Amino acid sequence: MGMEMPEPRSDASKERFDELKNTKGRLSRLIGEARESGRNADELIGELKLVSDEMKQLQKRLKKQLTDTSVAKKWAPGTIEIPPAIANKPSRGGMKVERCTDGNLSAVEAYLADHPAASIWHRPAVSTFIENTYGHSARYLIALDDEHSVVGVLPLVQLNSRLFGNFLVAMPYFNYGGVLADNREIALNLIAQADQWRQEIDARHLELRFCQDNDLGLPQKTDKVGFWLPLPDNTDDLWNSFQPKVRAQIRRGQREMTELSIGGAELLDEFYRVFSVNMRDLGTPVYGKDFFSNLLQALKGQAWLVVARREGRAVGCAFLTGYHARMEIPWASTLRRYNHTSINMSMYWKILEFAVQQGFSVFDFGRCSQDAGTYRFKQQWGAQPLKLYWDYVLPEGDKLPALNPDNPKFRLLIAVWQRLPVRLTNLLGPHIVKGLP
Repeated sequence: MGMEMPEPRSDASKERFDELKNTKGRLSRLIGEARESGRNADELIGELKLVSDEMKQLQKRLKKQLTDTSVAKKWAPGTIEIPPAIANKPSRGGMKVERCTDGNLSAVEAYLADHPAASIWHRPAVSTFIENTYGHSARYLIALDDEHSVVGVLPLVQLNSRLFGNFLVAMPYFNYGGVLADNREIALNLIAQADQWRQEIDARHLELRFCQDNDLGLPQKTDKVGFWLPLPDNTDDLWNSFQPKVRAQIRRGQREMTELSIGGAELLDEFYRVFSVNMRDLGTPVYGKDFFSNLLQALKGQAWLVVARREGRAVGCAFLTGYHARMEIPWASTLRRYNHTSINMSMYWKILEFAVQQGFSVFDFGRCSQDAGTYRFKQQWGAQPLKLYWDYVLPEGDKLPALNPDNPKFRLLIAVWQRLPVRLTNLLGPHIVKGLP
């Protein structure tokens, strides 16, 4: 079997091309001189043809090498590996589950900082924020080994209202918060302790929110999808990875958006004006302004507000969080009458720039349903869809809960809500939404 000859290096190909170019010039002159003197130039013409053919082949090869080099250098989002919430570490002796106290806080924070699947919503500060803002009962369960080291955590919040019922969630209002543990046995012990509390308070179910299937053998919902986008080290690579249509929409939005601010509580009034109007238009009860104010305080240094303006008026907004290597955008809104301007595209681009500049390696676009318009919006940035797994502990024979806008019994309420004045929805919304997970 013969050996395959390697392609010449691009510098060698260029050198040969220049050599042939000189030869072609020399042959062309000789052919011209031969014709002027009446001599036969057929042999020279034959040589010229061979040289021209070789030059064409080299041109093709050089063009291909240039294209291959360009493609090789162009950054593109890769596949994200989701770290497991439940690891496979061996147990060290005995284990007990208890409630987290002030004395355990630093150990819990250290455990979360070291756990690759931990989210910002697993932090004890978030459980405390929910208790203080809405008055819900909360328990932060921790598993300790024989050496009193934290080997697992499970934050829990009880939601109990006449409208929506009595149940436990880990964690409500946010996309993540299910059990984190060193191994399956520890996870099952934490869940068993949580279920014991569920039975004590006669709650209908326990909901555990994950971004991976942990094979816990529990009933699941998998109708929601998250979108994570790997981020490069610089914004130029990110920009060049977008499709031309996306770049065109961003540029259009840049012509319309006259200003963008990223900051803290000083932007809260503008943020809330946009957010509350958009929530009313969607038919969704809105969180109170104190919800966001308190959350900013609880996540100090790990949360930012974004406000996009057009001629001095706030028309777009977002809430950002950052933890480990991931920046998340749990909430974003644009006033509907400005949707045609592509300001939202420009706002998201500035947010992505900020994420790269802050050193985050993943951007989390948040969750949506597979058939929603927001699915296509998030996908166009090159983000990777991730199926979300919400596991349930239910009394035997009970069905999975159906607390979602697609439930027919909520459609009339949504239609009515969309027609209410914003001042009224801002007054009523916080009392309703606190019972929604």
